[in-house]
Amino acid sequence: MSLSENQENVQPLISVAICTHNRADRLILALEGLVKQSLPSQNFEVLIIDNVSQDNTKEIGDRYQKEYSNFRYIYEPVLGLSKARNSALNQAKGKYIAYLDDDAIPGEEWLEAILDTFTTVEPLPVCVGGPIYGLWEIPKPDWIDKVMEDFFTVLDYGSKPRWFPAKRFPYGANMTYRKESLKSVGGFNEQLGRQGNKLLSQEELLVNLILAQQGGQFYYHPKASVQHWVPKERINANWLLSRSYWQGRSDAVADKIIGKPITEQYRESLSNLLNFKRVIAQVWPNKKVRFTTRCRIWRSWGYFVQVWINKGIGSRE
Repeated sequence: MSLSENQENVQPLISVAICTHNRADRLILALEGLVKQSLPSQNFEVLIIDNVSQDNTKEIGDRYQKEYSNFRYIYEPVLGLSKARNSALNQAKGKYIAYLDDDAIPGEEWLEAILDTFTTVEPLPVCVGGPIYGLWEIPKPDWIDKVMEDFFTVLDYGSKPRWFPAKRFPYGANMTYRKESLKSVGGFNEQLGRQGNKLLSQEELLVNLILAQQGGQFYYHPKASVQHWVPKERINANWLLSRSYWQGRSDAVADKIIGKPITEQYRESLSNLLNFKRVIAQVWPNKKVRFTTRCRIWRSWGYFVQVWINKGIGSRE
């Protein structure tokens, strides 16, 4: 057997999945970050999941697949982030599957730190995450506080390795699971997750809550870091309000999936929407307080709409 044939038969330890939709310009930066990893290339593979892109994503995927033997281009014809992530899960050859956003750039030690965590930390984590630093296209406005940064997928728990706090988990731009553990819970719920322009979410939270209920623990490694692009189109009040609204819609869908009684959903939707403290806060002199509470109102409105009016994502849209 030749050396090249032997290398092809080596199973990677980690499968990196980049699910992408019409973001070829940022995808190249993510792929270049993976080419520069300190972990030897035979230890990982890269799955480029093209989710119905209409730009030159296929051309880029084909090029990297040709240039690097551990890169694979895969076309997923059904639109939806959860669908694309599950496609990667089914195609992955590695023991671990790392999800990296198509607009995120991994640090050079990203995969090495992840693998080190899985092989040295006890008890064995079910999932590993790390810092997600914002790459702001324009300066971040003063009225965006730490709570609002969550909507931009920014995460930082400091410079020391540690377990994630209770009910806190890695974000989708930078999360790595034991593949069999993720498969055992059925992967990501395809009713949730981004679908084109719909800012649906909570598919990650739903998976993580189930894994946590089964005893899974989540570990943070500061060297498993990525930089995440924040385009100027999102750094405005209208985008954040829309994101908050869809977060509320997603919250309601997730509650239904986990079996929360509908009477409790009705009660919660009304109590949150009729929170007079939030209404009063709209005349508060502090602009940051005003905007944060306005986003909470929009999130409550999204929850209300989903529970009382829509009752099924996409049913009337």
